[in-house]
Amino acid sequence: MLINRTGFGWIEIDNRRYNSDIIIYTDGEIEARYKDFKGDDHIISKWEAEKVIKQDKPVVFIVGTGQAGVVSIPAETKKFLSEQGIKLIAEPTPQAIQSFNNTKEKKCAIFHLTC
Repeated sequence: MLINRTGFGWIEIDNRRYNSDIIIYTDGEIEARYKDFKGDDHIISKWEAEKVIKQDKPVVFIVGTGQAGVVSIPAETKKFLSEQGIKLIAEPTPQAIQSFNNTKEKKCAIFHLTC
């Protein structure tokens, strides 16, 4: 899987364009972030982190925090991931796609595509 590029409101993965926030699970499945979503789209809650890692525990959890880095990750979520032994990488989405492409360990991701 290769994330080709991103812009405000979109991301391109293996030359396919997605126009809403996405989750990438460790098996490479891509899902709309807002399927069965609870909460605030500018916060990565503990509930959301649990949902993403439930399928298959990753070594690395990458969060694209938006084009301008607006999404926040509360201390509760960071603590949960740390207790699971999962490394968190959170950075603006353009940088996060590079981290995703360069990470060789088992990984999952959430990408916020706007702000």
